[in-house]
Amino acid sequence: MLEEIIDSKAGASILSFFLTAPERSFSVLEVSRRLNVPYLKAAHTLNKLASAGAVKGFSKKGKKYYLVNSKYKLLPEMKSFWLKAGGPKYQDELFAAIKRLGEIKAAFLSGIFCGHQNLPVDVLLVGKVNLNKLADFLKGAEKMMGQEINYSVMSVAEFTQRRDTFDRFIKDIFDYRHLTVVDELSGRKKR
Repeated sequence: MLEEIIDSKAGASILSFFLTAPERSFSVLEVSRRLNVPYLKAAHTLNKLASAGAVKGFSKKGKKYYLVNSKYKLLPEMKSFWLKAGGPKYQDELFAAIKRLGEIKAAFLSGIFCGHQNLPVDVLLVGKVNLNKLADFLKGAEKMMGQEINYSVMSVAEFTQRRDTFDRFIKDIFDYRHLTVVDELSGRKKR
């Protein structure tokens, strides 16, 4: 089944996107727009990739999302091959946009971006955030994902205190799969 997907131009493009893009979820609409693939073709290809096990799909409020299946047995080989072949690497506009929201000391993606649609927050921002830029960012992210984005903004002091006291809200983010966009607070490397 995977051979049939790779043999089509759209299929190869979508698979390469998921092999090199950050491991977050993408809506069918976002994949279609970013790769310039007709929406129905993208949806059909993503369903085939999900059936083959290369990606996982989930739904929230009637919208379908996909993310790479990190447990897919052929994933390391496919990523290695793609990197050796010199295929394009995709930058995540979402990551870049988050970094431009102000003096961001830490930013984490959770919830819908990581396949946990029932978590209370999708984006956690720590630091001084420009509210006008945040409003524009949310508008674009919601259009891209086809959903309302749940977010939280905290000062460094509030985040540190809540993290250090094992606050339930913070614990819910870090107990589940999440993506670190920026983290200048724990000494970990930035993406």
